[in-house]
Amino acid sequence: MAKQRRGRLASALAFLFIVGVAALPFAVHGQATPPWVQSSQHTSPVPISTTPPSVPLAPVDLSSIATPIQPDDPPVSPPTVDLSRQASLVAGEDLRLRTLLHHIGRQTYPAVVPVGEQFDVTSGVMRAGTPTLVLPGPANYTIADLEATGAVIPLSQGGFILVDSVLVASGATLKLSSPEVPLLLMDSSTQGFTSLVTWGGTLTLTGESAQAPLVIMGWDRTTDLPATDRGYGRPYIRAVGGRLDMKYVHASYLGFWSGRTGGVAWTGISSRASTGSAISSRFMFNTYGAFVSRARGVEFTDDLFEGNELDGLRLHRLTVSSLVSRSASARNAGNGFVVSRGATSNVLKGDLAINNRGNGFLINGLPLVNGASPSGGKAVASMGTVVEDSEAEANARTGILVEGGNGTIVLDNIVCGPVTGIAVRAGAAQTWVVGNDVRCGGRVALSIGPSVTGTTVDGNALSNARIGLLIRNSPGIRIFDNRITGVSVFGISVRGLSQGVVGNDNVISGRGFQPIDTRGGADAPMITDTNLSGWQHRSSLNFLASWRYHPLLTAWLVILAVLVVFSLGIRFRRRPARPYTYAVPWQPSAQVARGPQPAEVAAAVAYVPAPWRPATQEAREPVRRAEPAAAAKPVVLWQPFAVPAGAAAQTGRPEQANGEKDANGLPSARRRTQGRVRKNAARVEAAGGPASAPSPPAPAKPSESPFWKLLATGTWAAGQEEDRQAAKEAPT
Repeated sequence: MAKQRRGRLASALAFLFIVGVAALPFAVHGQATPPWVQSSQHTSPVPISTTPPSVPLAPVDLSSIATPIQPDDPPVSPPTVDLSRQASLVAGEDLRLRTLLHHIGRQTYPAVVPVGEQFDVTSGVMRAGTPTLVLPGPANYTIADLEATGAVIPLSQGGFILVDSVLVASGATLKLSSPEVPLLLMDSSTQGFTSLVTWGGTLTLTGESAQAPLVIMGWDRTTDLPATDRGYGRPYIRAVGGRLDMKYVHASYLGFWSGRTGGVAWTGISSRASTGSAISSRFMFNTYGAFVSRARGVEFTDDLFEGNELDGLRLHRLTVSSLVSRSASARNAGNGFVVSRGATSNVLKGDLAINNRGNGFLINGLPLVNGASPSGGKAVASMGTVVEDSEAEANARTGILVEGGNGTIVLDNIVCGPVTGIAVRAGAAQTWVVGNDVRCGGRVALSIGPSVTGTTVDGNALSNARIGLLIRNSPGIRIFDNRITGVSVFGISVRGLSQGVVGNDNVISGRGFQPIDTRGGADAPMITDTNLSGWQHRSSLNFLASWRYHPLLTAWLVILAVLVVFSLGIRFRRRPARPYTYAVPWQPSAQVARGPQPAEVAAAVAYVPAPWRPATQEAREPVRRAEPAAAAKPVVLWQPFAVPAGAAAQTGRPEQANGEKDANGLPSARRRTQGRVRKNAARVEAAGGPASAPSPPAPAKPSESPFWKLLATGTWAAGQEEDRQAAKEAPT
């Protein structure tokens, strides 16, 4: 008994051991952190969430100045100008500034420098340039100095109009502020335009408060209205290698064509970067709202960029460490906010991009050139751009678009786009898409690829789109702790060459075909611990959905519909009248409708069988040749009916009389012809033809027809002989 008990106990312990070992992987898997999560936590520049988001993000809080004025109105249209003329105007401005730099070193006091004539490539004539007031340094200048030199003229209603361009030299400072300058109109006309430029100096534009700002506006003296870009340029404000500070300023109707002349611009040079700030200011109805290039540390806070002809704010190449916070860009003809190629370590935080004709946020981190640079080194892509706590809504294209770049961070943003919410593509590497709330993505809430590597998608809420997350030809994508809801086709779709796609702890709900889809030759992703409790499988499509997801079928149906419509149109189109006589059906009455005809012609017409009888042609007399003096021997070429006696025996055919039948038991040709004539006459009489119309003439005998007479008399042969004789006697 003891041995039996020990055997049973050993069996029980062995069974428990086997069960424990089998359950160990499940227990360990539920507690251990996947390796891709561990690597992301160690390398992530932002905090990594551990659970899917449950609380929606709060909307962006803007000040009264930065709030869009008319966000629901349609975006403005891009400019339509003469490209060559605009480019020549920009080149003329560059030449003017370089020319003035030679005078700055010799000047010790403010003076107006007349600018020589410039050649207008469009009109082909020399045009006088706008005089420029040069302010040398080191010195501080105000509106009083401009008025003393005649560069500005006071207005009766308050403010000033700038009639001469101003150049602030290196070391000099020009400060224009209210209440001394509540309004500054910058003159523009067909003869030229004014500008406010600092080259290495400082330009400070300041308003008194948000309720009493400094208003700077381009003004067209020709129309006495705000300046519009009509092809001959507009006023602009620019800092070249200097400092430009703006606070409580409303700058509008400025700029043309290029970025440096596009409105308000911070542009550096190779030896010196520009800097400055714009706080609580508005940039409206300019070519560019604001343009930054070769600048460092430029700050935009509580600003509004609305209704501009191109982009709202563009941080162009070699712009470093700029900060754009709590600003709005609305109704622009281009993109809302743009970070261009070559810009590095720029931060956009708490901004709003709404109702722009392009993208809400465009982060272009591609290198300036593909391959090696002119020096032989590799061109480095942009890096370190951050879009955080911002909102993109109702833009025509993508809410947030990341192209290229290294280490771009898209963090805690609210996005709603008609086509794509957030898109990362075109060679972007090590991009972090964390904690975003894509509330309406249209077709795709979040699109990764093509040609993207090492992107981390963590803690995002993706909802109300056909596809929650789309990965195309992009390896090494990490997906975890995302909440994908309200999708109608696929939750996660992996396509093409997308190796190493991993993920865990995602929640996917909706009503579609597959929660996790793989197609286009893609490897199966390693996605574990996915909550699919809210997923409803859609097994069939309605009629409209079938067309939507089968574009080839739709294309063939459209082609078939076009063919049917055109065929029906051709069928019901009114047919034109028959233009040729032989195409008109034969009518017996047509032979006598044109009056009496000669007996010979009537006999010849009656002699021809009905299918070859001419219908409505004019009767013409047969052309006869004069008979020769000595009658030639008749030449018989063809004798269709008059067969000589005895010929029947030679040909083997029985001789036929008028009333006889041939060997096959059919009526003779003459009898058939007479039968057709009688039937046609009866048909015309039954159709209501005139009772007095003469009946067709009786067919003539073969020997009496004009054609037979011509052959029998030898006239045809004689005529041929005369023609040959005349050809021999004719001179060469």
